[in-house]
Amino acid sequence: MDIMIVDDEPQVAEMLATSLQRQGHRTTVVHSGQEALEKIRGTGYDAVFLDVSMPGMNGLDVMAEVRRIRPSLAIVVITGHATADEIEDVKKMGAVDVIQKPSALTHYHQAIERLHAHAERRPFPRLGDV
Repeated sequence: MDIMIVDDEPQVAEMLATSLQRQGHRTTVVHSGQEALEKIRGTGYDAVFLDVSMPGMNGLDVMAEVRRIRPSLAIVVITGHATADEIEDVKKMGAVDVIQKPSALTHYHQAIERLHAHAERRPFPRLGDV
């Protein structure tokens, strides 16, 4: 899979990228929502690991825009401060999975397995359909 990692914490992003590369995936790391959207518009990624809390454009704003421009793009949300209601809202927006920070790499590997399983199913709903 060709996976983008969007996280304003370079150490977290690089750790995840290294782990995914060891599994045979191609990764691109970006550190802002705006940079992520620019790359998503120009490249055919299979999935995005998206941090919610970022300065400037937060992950939820990025996710809403991704749903508009690439509704079927698989998104795994990464968060350190989400409530149960917020997690449910993110899933309603079409997130394949939500991973709480800090998290063991095992959780990221499980999210990849869910991404593969999800690829077998129908595309994500459009934001307005939720």
